[in-house]
Amino acid sequence: MPQRSPSSFPLDGPLDRLARAPWWALCLGLAAVMAASVLAVGFRLPYWAHADQDLVLAYHGLLFADGLPQEYFDHPGYVYFLVIDGWYRLWHALGLLPVARLSDLPPAADAAANAAAWQSLIEAGRALSIALTALFAVAYASLVRGLVGDRRIALLAGLLLAFGVGLTAQGRQMRTDLLSAGFVVTAWLLVLLAVRQPPERSGRTLLGLGGAGLLVGLAMATKVQAVFLALGLPVAALLFGRRFEGSVSAGGWARAALLVLLAALALVPAVGLIAQGIADWGQAVYPYKPVGGGLTGRYQGLVAGWVALGVLLYGRVWRVPLAHTVAALAAVALGVALGLLVLEVRYHQQNAIAVANFIEHMFVFTSWRHASALQEQGQVVSEGLLTLLASGIGRTLAIRTIVLHPDNIPQTIVVEWFALIGAVRLWRRGDRLAAVQALFLLLVAWGLEALFSLRGFQRAYAAYTDPLAILSAAWVLARTPQWLDGVRSRRWVVGVVALVIVAAHIWPIREARKPPNPASHCEWIPTYMPRVEPFPFCR
Repeated sequence: MPQRSPSSFPLDGPLDRLARAPWWALCLGLAAVMAASVLAVGFRLPYWAHADQDLVLAYHGLLFADGLPQEYFDHPGYVYFLVIDGWYRLWHALGLLPVARLSDLPPAADAAANAAAWQSLIEAGRALSIALTALFAVAYASLVRGLVGDRRIALLAGLLLAFGVGLTAQGRQMRTDLLSAGFVVTAWLLVLLAVRQPPERSGRTLLGLGGAGLLVGLAMATKVQAVFLALGLPVAALLFGRRFEGSVSAGGWARAALLVLLAALALVPAVGLIAQGIADWGQAVYPYKPVGGGLTGRYQGLVAGWVALGVLLYGRVWRVPLAHTVAALAAVALGVALGLLVLEVRYHQQNAIAVANFIEHMFVFTSWRHASALQEQGQVVSEGLLTLLASGIGRTLAIRTIVLHPDNIPQTIVVEWFALIGAVRLWRRGDRLAAVQALFLLLVAWGLEALFSLRGFQRAYAAYTDPLAILSAAWVLARTPQWLDGVRSRRWVVGVVALVIVAAHIWPIREARKPPNPASHCEWIPTYMPRVEPFPFCR
């Protein structure tokens, strides 16, 4: 859809006048509003308020600064540890952080100095979270702007994401989900933009697909749960693609050959890394169980085949020239390979094992949460797991009714209702492809929520699902512009966004008034932070 210039807006309301501002100023304003929200509520909480994961992630930043190996592999968290290490070094070099190495921590005997050091470390980590959430929201809004062609809708989408359930939680603590979700959601938007580019912009298409592959690899190396969202990309490309009207340039095959060569050079070590992780299955620090159905050590190839099949089907359905299809497949492979090769920067066997055997790795923590139903199961795919998944699907759908499940209602549920109602209206007026596209985005978000319920769906996990629900609503709104052009309907749209922003502060305010008891974390802290002396609240 061609982008509407600010001068084409038919009305002159506050939203229209705001949208006429330079885009960089709107992005800066969005980031500033997000930072002000966190600084006003939650930033000064005691360092132990979110011990899980604040303390563990800060601890690994200190470990890396001392050149010590990684000790935490639950997610596995690897890319976040690289980032927090660099962030602490930067703040220390600027004189903003007194301690950036584990060996420089004040002794626990000096309780005041020790507590002050940890408070500064956690606040520096929260500052990183502010920066990352702002970057996530700004990138999201900018890419949505390119996708829907209306900066008013893009700005509203950015605000909804910024104050949705996911980023509201992520911006006030340190979590690996934030980087992982930011990577994979941005990959989604890059793919959607890439498959809708005209032939004369085939270079942008390949750059977008390669960038998306890179981000997916980084997301997996940060938190393997990102794989669920990444697996939806081939379907999204098919559903949102456009017919390739035209032909590639004369150098199309030369470009494809170059990309194939580069992809091969990157894939050889990347495939070797994953193959070694699969071979080391039995050396995992956690007790893995076989997947079942003979899939252990083989489903990784099926995942790669699924991605390749998606690219080839996209080329076939949308009549993309073979040279461009081959180049697109090579760009995706190159990006994913480079993303996975980041594991070599500070190589640890357990990271490679976790990323290579992501199903078994995730099942370990699911079985801990649902011990009675899963601990006795001899493999991952079992009746107990399917029963829990069915229960998660029922819970997800019940939440959307509010009446059947009044607990844990996300403030973005009104956005989902809007998208659902809008999709129905699009279908009735004959715009059925747009309706199916909007519903697809909603179904992927709901499916992710059902899967995440196996670990106990936490507020922070919504960083993966909120963006898709909001994108669904934006997609609907872009095809029903009268809802923004009409005075009354626009008030309703803006009112929904305002409601989400206000509701986003209820949980942080409640938590700030009554922080959790840190002693509840004392059981696991010695296991995950063995090089640190006991905290005062654990003595």
